[in-house]
Amino acid sequence: MISQVGPSQVIKERALAEVLASQLFARSEQLKSFLRYVCELEIAGRAAEIKEYSIGTMALGRSGSYNPAADSSVRRRAFELRAKLEEIYQTELAETVVRIEIPKGSYVPIFYRKEDLVEALPPPPALVLAIEAPTKIVPTTVERPSVNLWRSFVAALVCGLLLGALGMRFYAASASSQSNLTVVREAWGPLGTPQGNVLISIASSLQMAVRPGGFSPDSDLPSFPAPPEIYALYQKSSPLAGEKLFMRPVLNSVSLGVLGAVASAATNLRVLGAQYQILPERIAPLASFRNRNVILIGDPLNSFAAAKLFSRARLTIAQDLATNRLVIRDLRSAPTAPPAFSRFEGQSGKPAEFYGLLTVLPSDSTEPGQDRRTLIVSGVSNVGIQGAMEFFASEEHLIELKRQLQKEGLVSFPKAYQVVVRCTAENGLPLTCGYAAHYILRP
Repeated sequence: MISQVGPSQVIKERALAEVLASQLFARSEQLKSFLRYVCELEIAGRAAEIKEYSIGTMALGRSGSYNPAADSSVRRRAFELRAKLEEIYQTELAETVVRIEIPKGSYVPIFYRKEDLVEALPPPPALVLAIEAPTKIVPTTVERPSVNLWRSFVAALVCGLLLGALGMRFYAASASSQSNLTVVREAWGPLGTPQGNVLISIASSLQMAVRPGGFSPDSDLPSFPAPPEIYALYQKSSPLAGEKLFMRPVLNSVSLGVLGAVASAATNLRVLGAQYQILPERIAPLASFRNRNVILIGDPLNSFAAAKLFSRARLTIAQDLATNRLVIRDLRSAPTAPPAFSRFEGQSGKPAEFYGLLTVLPSDSTEPGQDRRTLIVSGVSNVGIQGAMEFFASEEHLIELKRQLQKEGLVSFPKAYQVVVRCTAENGLPLTCGYAAHYILRP
């Protein structure tokens, strides 16, 4: 049974210091910054100030234009932090008594102790001095104070260092957002310049719209009576008062994952000062890409432009005939070869795993000396599409990608390459995204 710790500031600071000084968190600077920020506010009695926006700007170094609706980095870090805290209290800090938890659905930490370990808490020094313990228990209390005093000294030293660095943290947060923006500009290249004039072209799959009572006749598209199985599905999200349902194909419907990708791209372009316009691919086809910077959200299965452009790539999005699911396939492999990357359904409470695909190519140009870029955002699911775009809009992930490129002797981002982005999701909601692999292409 777990009970929440009372308002003892010293106990809470000690619990925080233990986690921040641990080996498991040694290389997780953003997670440490996240945890430090929310815990310090809670300890100071300012838990009401803990918001997604403030965590993003004050703890994770996002700029003032950070938009939580378009950038899920705080939610992803919260997911990672919860997993790290659970792991550390099962391994490195398994014997610790006071623990920290970030409950799901909240960013406000709670400090608690397990009741079966309460007896192991060392008594406060003042209490030990005030009680005349019988001689027979002196051997028991002689060993523990030396160890506990040493631990207290180490914890106090760590807290002192943390408090000393507190004033620098707010400066570092604002400075890092400017310095890290440099790698974003470098990766986006001509896409992120004020003269970029970016076209965001959105491919859409043919889908069926369902509506009670039928559709207006001013369309050449056919309408069909809905089969009985559709009624139960329809009533899960929409009211139905006895009307008959009809279906009609639609060409302009897009998923939430595509909308999330468009929002991330548009937000990042605004931060970089670039102008852009958003059009469906049927209005802005491949011929309109010439001499332009383009972000195409689509794949060879729903986009004529992507089908043509992926002929220059190594990886593509394809349908796996064995499972009827989308996969990432290596064009150099035989059609019967296993896919290079495929989705994995989570089991036993673990999140599902999906993959996104970023493809960067030079745009076709008739203007000598003009550098134009095309970015194709694809995925094996809507989660993969959104995760891929968020990856390319994140300074943290682009820094990691640049490190991977430098291992091959590249000092900067090439003009043609592909990146596989590993994403996780729970109940269809994106949680994390990160680097999985990359391939350099010949322009």
